Formats: sequence, structure tokens, C-alpha cells
Amino acid sequence: MSEPTTARARRRRAVEDGSESDGIDRRAPRRAATASGQPPGSRGRQQQLGREVADDIEIGRGGVGTIDRLGAGIDVFLRSAGVRQFGERVRDDFATEADFVESRDVAPGIDAQEITAEPRIARDRRARVGDRARRETAREADFIERDDLEADVGAFGVESIGVAEERRPAVADRAARGFAAEDPFAEPDDFGIDVGAEGITAAGFTDDGSRRRAGRQFEAETALSSVDPFADVAAVDDGFGLTETAQQRSVAREFEADLDVFGMGDLDPESDIRRVDDGFGLAEGPAAEVAAADIDRQFDEFSIGADDIELEETDDGGFEAVFEREVSR
Repeated sequence: MSEPTTARARRRRAVEDGSESDGIDRRAPRRAATASGQPPGSRGRQQQLGREVADDIEIGRGGVGTIDRLGAGIDVFLRSAGVRQFGERVRDDFATEADFVESRDVAPGIDAQEITAEPRIARDRRARVGDRARRETAREADFIERDDLEADVGAFGVESIGVAEERRPAVADRAARGFAAEDPFAEPDDFGIDVGAEGITAAGFTDDGSRRRAGRQFEAETALSSVDPFADVAAVDDGFGLTETAQQRSVAREFEADLDVFGMGDLDPESDIRRVDDGFGLAEGPAAEVAAADIDRQFDEFSIGADDIELEETDDGGFEAVFEREVSR
């Protein structure tokens, strides 16, 4: 594809490489100096100069007028159609370069005699530009709504946009509720959210919030109905775990739920639960009760109790039950 060579394309490249601040053509009046009197071919020069100006500012030739002032050169100006066409292009160019600005927001500031443009955002359109900036910014931001933002709009566009100071607590609260909704064990108060003018700058669990969340997860995933996040939860390498005391309580509740020998709350976590190589197990007393109940179910002719059982400790830290009874004939 060939390199664009129109005046408009050249202006756009100048903006991109930084040699011009914008793509608006601000031109001086066109006058062609002549000798005294009307030179030969003056009408042709007027037409040529008019075409050059029209091409340069990309409007129709009919929008450019020329007057040959004897002895002073040719004046070039915009007719009403040229003012309209040039204004439309200036508005479009300005809106293309300015965020949140539409063509109808721009007052092109056309000087028909000088063929210049001094575009500005019209004063009666600046509130609309600000509202558009808030709406579109909120659409792209998490947990931020249009009413949370304030925008300053000047003659050349949006000068600043950010979260209003008085709205930052609302944004933080909305974010905390959003994060909590994504985690079944979290609540909004578990999060710390920092909000500045640019939006959410930091977000995450607080130290206490992490413990509270871990406590709820342990309540859901273990036999414990209640977990104190500060007394029962301990930090480990990959997060949090139950303290040894809490683990003993959990194991006690599991044995009570799994073994019909015990009712809920029968086992004392401290005295009835002991540590073994791979975790925790029953202490000797309740282990004997379990063994006696198992053996008793196998014999109908007599009753077997814990006192009839002898336990021998195995290599893995558990117990093996031994039952011996002399049967009279």
C-alpha cells in the first residue's frame, strides 16, 4: 500500500511523532503578490489558488472564495459552505484525538477570512463530556460506578477523572462484597481495600480476616462445629492449620460420629485422644471399649466389657485387642 500523502495524513503523522501538538490546520491568509494593476491570467491564478486551499484543508472547491485586489494580491477566504465543511473536519479531527469527546461537542472556531481553526469543547457541552467520561470509565473498571467518579473538563478535553474522595469508602465496601461473593468461606469484613483517585490500589485479606476465613473453612470441612480463628488456627507454610488441641477435638468428634459406642461429647479430647505416628487415635480406655463392643457382638452366650479386654500396642502406635475367658462346662 502506498504511503498516504494527503495534507490530513501528514498532519496525523506529525501528531504521532510529536512534532505537532494536534492535527488541526491553522493557516494564514492566502494572498498572491502582483505587480501594479491586474496581471494577465489573474482569473486562472485565483482558480488555481482556490483549488490548492480547498485540497489542503480537504473541502470542496466551491467552499473557497478568492478576490484579486489590484496591486495587493489575491485574498482567499471561506464561503459559508467552506466554513461548514472545514468546521466538520476540524470537529472530527478534534474528537478523534480527545478521549470521551464527540464531534458535536466541539466548537471549531473557524475564521473564514484567515482560514484558521481554534477548536474548543463548547462550554454547554462540557458537562455532557464529563458524564460520558464517568460512564465509560466506570464501564471498564471493577466495582466502580459512574456516580463514584468526578471529571474535570476544560476547553481541550477531560483534564482529570478519578474516584471522588467521599465515594471511596463506598467503592471499598462494594469491592469487599464482590470478593466475598466469590469465596464460600469469606465475608466482606475479612478484606482490606485501599481506594485512591485512580481506583482500587490494593485489595486482599487482612491478617485477622485470613484467620477468620480459615476458621470457617475448618468448621465446614472438619467435625468441629465451632473454630476460634485465634485460639484454634495456626499459621503453617502453605496457609493455616488447626492447632494440636483443635485437632484432638476434631478427632474426638469424628470418633463419636463414627462409633456407636460413644455419644456426642462422650470423649475428652485431652485424655481420650492420643497422638500416634500418623496423627491421632483413641487412648487405651476408649480403645478397650470399642474392642469389647466389637467382640461382644460376636458372642451371644455372655456379655463382654472393657475389663475383659487386654490391649497390646502395635508398631504403628495403635492397639491390638486380646480377649481371653475361661468357659465352664
